[in-house]
Amino acid sequence: MRLLAVCSLALGLVACAPFVEQVDIKTASAAETNAALQVRIFPIGSQAPQVKQYIGPVNAYSCKNKVWDKPASTGDAVAQLRLKALRMGANAVIDMSTDTRGTDTFGTNCWESVQAQGTAVVLQ
Repeated sequence: MRLLAVCSLALGLVACAPFVEQVDIKTASAAETNAALQVRIFPIGSQAPQVKQYIGPVNAYSCKNKVWDKPASTGDAVAQLRLKALRMGANAVIDMSTDTRGTDTFGTNCWESVQAQGTAVVLQ
């Protein structure tokens, strides 16, 4: 009986977490945060300078998972995208787009979310 209660509690706690990876920008150093701000963003359809190296796809989520969490925002998603691209070795993200979603219990487990995605690259 006790084992069943412990397993139920553990499952309940795990099920409350978002299903998408989020980067906690507050844990980044000041130098890393400043460097991430230098990562250039080029939305879909904009003209980017010549690409020296394609690194790969990059995406980030801003997620409101709990009632007391701050609302999901495009700014937070793009800030996470910049930091992730920097950590991949990129200095820019091309073809960046965002997608705002409402409640998505099975995909993200967020009350609301904003996804930012693009391609991490190194510009000449």
